[in-house]
Amino acid sequence: MARFRIRQAQQTQKGPEEVFHHFIGMVLGSEEYVVEITKVREIIMLEGITHVPRLEEHFEGVINLRGEVVPVINLRIKLGMEGVDFTPRTRIIITDINGGLVGLLVDAVTSVLRLPESKVEHSSAAVGEVSAEFIRGIGRNGGAIVGWLDVSKLCV
Repeated sequence: MARFRIRQAQQTQKGPEEVFHHFIGMVLGSEEYVVEITKVREIIMLEGITHVPRLEEHFEGVINLRGEVVPVINLRIKLGMEGVDFTPRTRIIITDINGGLVGLLVDAVTSVLRLPESKVEHSSAAVGEVSAEFIRGIGRNGGAIVGWLDVSKLCV
């Protein structure tokens, strides 16, 4: 199982006024979204999800992560998008929410983004196909707009 460790840092300062936010970028459908890097423990390749009966549709199942059982949420389904077949780029983002681990199944992980505060708008407006209830803000990465997902609302 390939793993990528994520360094825990959310904000850095460059000069007296320039504050940066750090995010992990991901693709869902044709849209790009981000989650705070401080909420991400690691990113793993897709393998061995065990189906658990009688759960909500967006729960894909559970995985064994070094002896710990971790529930996996299919973000496409949770956010109201159409489900698709998994590809070699499909990843599970392992998040740490209130001391518990939850896996977020995404189409692909794109990069680590470092956006200055001036390029991040704290808003709860809908982005792409995603309802406003799951959006924490909007970031501008070059000419692209990325939706900042609120991980704590996704994992309930």
